Amino acid sequence: MADLIFNGGRQGMQLANQQYTMRNLTFNNMTTAINQLFNWGWTYKGLTVNNCSVAINMTNGAPNALNVAGVTVIDSTWTNTSIGVLTGRTTGSMPSAAGSLILENVRLNNVRTAVQATTGAVYLAGTTGSTTIDAWVQGNAYLPGPQQQVLQGSNITPNPRPASLLAPDGGFYQRSKPQYATTPLSTFVSIRSSGAAGNGVTDDSNAIQAAIESAAATGKIVFFDAGTYRVTKTIYVPAGSRIVGEAYAVIMSSGAFFANINAPQPVMQIGRDGESGMVEWSDMIIYTQGPQAGAILIQWNLATGTSLGIPSGMWDVHTRIGGFIGSNLQDLQCPTSSGANSLSPIRLQCLAAFMSMHITPRATGLYLENNW
Repeated sequence: MADLIFNGGRQGMQLANQQYTMRNLTFNNMTTAINQLFNWGWTYKGLTVNNCSVAINMTNGAPNALNVAGVTVIDSTWTNTSIGVLTGRTTGSMPSAAGSLILENVRLNNVRTAVQATTGAVYLAGTTGSTTIDAWVQGNAYLPGPQQQVLQGSNITPNPRPASLLAPDGGFYQRSKPQYATTPLSTFVSIRSSGAAGNGVTDDSNAIQAAIESAAATGKIVFFDAGTYRVTKTIYVPAGSRIVGEAYAVIMSSGAFFANINAPQPVMQIGRDGESGMVEWSDMIIYTQGPQAGAILIQWNLATGTSLGIPSGMWDVHTRIGGFIGSNLQDLQCPTSSGANSLSPIRLQCLAAFMSMHITPRATGLYLENNW
């Protein structure tokens, strides 16, 4: 989740899930920007909070049943806000490892208290002016061997930041997903209009390949209309390609070409070995149908050098293997073992893929965001 603005109200977001990374969120004029109900681990990058009472409330379940395991905030700015983080962690709170907090490169402008407990104790003071928290932690630090160090609130040395990963402002590089909102309609090429059926049955390999190569050569954007596009051979994506899906359009590999575990083949091949250039790809799913023991769903070979200015990007592109309707890899075809000690041998007809994604050694300059 990224690139959102919230204005006014009691709270901007109320979050309860396992682990997420969220980027470029802005909250203006509200009581609590983020109410963190539970998690395993949550990372915020570019969290901007303006004129709020609390930036992050992570007190749920305090003090004896803390539900928030950990929160990390990096490269963020909080302004005219009373409390940065309201935490339920104390010296005796339970579970002992819950309530962990890491702040790194967080700028405060008129934030009275940076970190405060529900008891009112101030763990990290704020400022009426401006200051930057380089790196501050609260929680358990595990050291080599049996030792354990509890940090109730400590400044630490910031993590190293290689220059190649940084934006001009010193924060880690980030790039928002292209929306193409101002791009003329004439720039788009519909994959359906180019001859692909998208019905999950027709072999769309040739139509897709021709459309992608033609679009890259003419500066067009390939638009995958909603549907399932069955392919029986590798789809090569050359440098200069821009591809976007509608409602998570699907490319589905099928057939013998991808079934040999001893000769893996890419379903989507982004550039060939030694090629360079840039590709933008967003909002699609790649999955397999039937035995596909040799399918590498995405193989990224493309090198994107710094001379091009910005890296290649892949946003909201996901891989999925087996277990769903149409995969032919459900319980009927591949029944589960029965009994606690039952270990069925691996059956090649039930192997859904060789690998989800392979970034090859010569690939460089790839920005990935929200890919599963």
